[in-house]
Amino acid sequence: MDPAKIALLFALSSALLAAAAAHDDDTLTSNMGEGVVIGVLDDGIDAGHPSFGDEGMPPPTARWRGRCKHPGVAACNNKLVGVREFTRHLRNPARRAARAGTHGTHASSIAAGTPVRSADGGAVVSGVAPRAHLAFYQVCAGRGCTRGPVMHAVETAIADGVDVLSMSLGDDGGVGFHEDPVVAATFSAVMKGVFVCAAAGNDGPTPGSVANDAPWILTVGASSESSPHSSNVAAFSSRGPSRNNGGVLKPDIVGPGVDILAAVPRSTRGPSFAPLSGTSMSAPHLSGVAALIKSAHPTWSPAAIKSAIMTTADTSVTDETGAPASYFAMGAGLVNAAKAIDPGMVYDISPEEYIPYLCGLGYTDDQVNRIIYPAPAVHCADMENTEAKDLNTPSIMVALTADRPAVTVRRTVTNVGAARSAYRADVSAPEGVSVTVVPGELQFDEVGQKASFTVTVERAPGVVLASEFLDAQIAWVSEEHAVRSPVSIAARF
Repeated sequence: MDPAKIALLFALSSALLAAAAAHDDDTLTSNMGEGVVIGVLDDGIDAGHPSFGDEGMPPPTARWRGRCKHPGVAACNNKLVGVREFTRHLRNPARRAARAGTHGTHASSIAAGTPVRSADGGAVVSGVAPRAHLAFYQVCAGRGCTRGPVMHAVETAIADGVDVLSMSLGDDGGVGFHEDPVVAATFSAVMKGVFVCAAAGNDGPTPGSVANDAPWILTVGASSESSPHSSNVAAFSSRGPSRNNGGVLKPDIVGPGVDILAAVPRSTRGPSFAPLSGTSMSAPHLSGVAALIKSAHPTWSPAAIKSAIMTTADTSVTDETGAPASYFAMGAGLVNAAKAIDPGMVYDISPEEYIPYLCGLGYTDDQVNRIIYPAPAVHCADMENTEAKDLNTPSIMVALTADRPAVTVRRTVTNVGAARSAYRADVSAPEGVSVTVVPGELQFDEVGQKASFTVTVERAPGVVLASEFLDAQIAWVSEEHAVRSPVSIAARF
C-alpha cells in the first residue's frame, strides 16, 4: 500500500449483520460529557440530522476557536460547533458540494449524538456522550483519503480547541511510524493534551493486522453482544501483535461495534437511523467514553484517561470461536464506562516520555524528528533510550528467550481515588511462568501521590510452555477498586 494513502476503515459491508443495538445504560449514570468537544475525522456529515440538534445544549466554552466552513453545511449550532472540509481536491469535479457521509454521520452520532426517538416510535437513539459538543473534519471523499487532509485536519482541530479526536480511519499497510501520517499528526495532538481514539481496523482475525498502533493512541477493537450477559470479539476486528511498536500491547480495548444503531443521512427513501458494524463504530464509542471521563476529570492527561479505560475493563470476553479472548483480540477487555470514571489509580505518561521510546525502536534522528514535529528536534544518542516493555503503559508485554528467561519491568501508578488508600497485588499467571510483583502492597496518603513497583516474569526451568504467546494478569485490589493490567508473554525458545 502506498504510504501516502490512507484507507478509510469502512463498515458498510453487506456481509455484516443489520439489527439494532441498544444504548449502554452505564453511560447514563455519568455527566454525559458536558463541556467537552469531540473532533471527528471522517467522510462527511448530515449536519441537519436531528441527532445533531442542540435543544438544551449550552454554547461551547470560550476556549473553542473552531469555525463552520463547509460547502454542505449552512450553519452550526451548540451541538455541532464546527465543520470543516479538507477534501476539495478529492471530490468528483462534477459534484459541486461535498456529500453528507453515511460513515461520518454514523460515527459522529455514536460519539455524541443528541437523544432522538427513531421514526417508528421505537428506541431512543443516543450518543455515548450526549451533552458533549461535536466538531467535524471531512478528510475523506469518493476517491478515498490521503495524507495531506488528515495532517491538516488534525492540526486545525488542535488549534480549534478539541478535547478528544475520534478517527475511524488509518493506514492498515503496516508502515513504520515515521511513514504513517496518523502517527505524526496524533503525536502533536497528545503533546497539546488532546485524547486520541482510533479504530483498530477490520482485517481480523489475522494476527498482526492491527492498525493505529502508536502507544499514545487508544486503539479500539470491536465486540458484539453474544448473549444478555456475555460479549465476544467480532471476527473482523483486527488483531495484535503490533508490527511497528516494538512490544506495546495492541489493541488497547474493545467496544461495541456490531449492529450499532445510529444516524445516517436523511432520505425520503429510507429511515435516518441504521445499524452498521465495524471498528469504525467501536472507536467513537470509546471517544464518547473519553469525553465522559474528561468532563469528570478536566485536568487528567490523555494517558491517564487511557489508563482509566483500560484498567477498569471487563475481561470475561470470548473470541469468535467462543473461547476466552486473547489480549491480541480484546486488549485489556470490554470497556466499562461507569467504572472508568472512577479507576482508583492510573498509569500516567508525559508526552516527552514517548521520545526515548521512539529512539529505542531504532528510528534515526531524522525519522524521530519527523514523528514529533513541531516539538524541538532531538538526538537519540543524547538520551537514555526506553525499551517498549518499560514504557509506563497500563498493559505489559515481555518476550522470554533462552538467553533471557526472566524479564523485569517497572511501572509507576498515581493515586486518583481516596486520599488514604491501600492496594495489594493479585497475580494470575499461566503454568510454567511466574509473575512476581515487588512490593506486593501500595499505600497512599494523598491524591496525586505516586508509587512504583517492578514486575518480574520468569519461565520455570525445564517446563514446556503451552504456546508461543501466554496471558497473565496483575490486579491492584483495594476495598473500592480493582486496577487490572494485562500481561502478554511471548515465549521464544
